[in-house]
Amino acid sequence: MSFFQSILAAVADPNHAGNSGDLQRWAGIANLLPGLQGAEQQLQPILNVLGGHVKDALNEQQQSQGTAAVQQSVTDLAQGGATVPDLQDFFGADRFNQIVAELTRRTGLSESTLLGMLPMLLPVVMRLLATGNHVQDPQAPNPVLGQFLNAGQGGGALLSEAFQLASQFLSRPR
Repeated sequence: MSFFQSILAAVADPNHAGNSGDLQRWAGIANLLPGLQGAEQQLQPILNVLGGHVKDALNEQQQSQGTAAVQQSVTDLAQGGATVPDLQDFFGADRFNQIVAELTRRTGLSESTLLGMLPMLLPVVMRLLATGNHVQDPQAPNPVLGQFLNAGQGGGALLSEAFQLASQFLSRPR
């Protein structure tokens, strides 16, 4: 099962936290880049960089603290209201600075623009990963998160593909 298929399965399953609104938010993630010309084109390098670091950070947390801690981090950050200090806590200050520098290099966006954008983008990414959370049993395995963490592809490639497929899926006539 592909990463996107696991998202669709979670959204369709009433036992999981995901819903069609999550797909719509994901497909509209470029709208979180206000006033940015070519936001859709800028989104690809942003998702590539951010996704890779999210996957690495979650895998490291899983190795050191276990799956339950990873699921809790995803759930907490999916709630929104993240601040730059929250992101620094999640990634670690050095990795967070590396993310901002890499995004500045790859997108040409200023550091201040990225610092305003990242606290809005990361919760949407985490909400996508949280679509597989079990409604009744928060300790039950999250198939979407498991697919993300265990896929052979990098996190950025998975997020970029999910963005493209969600946009196509939602634009299909029903």
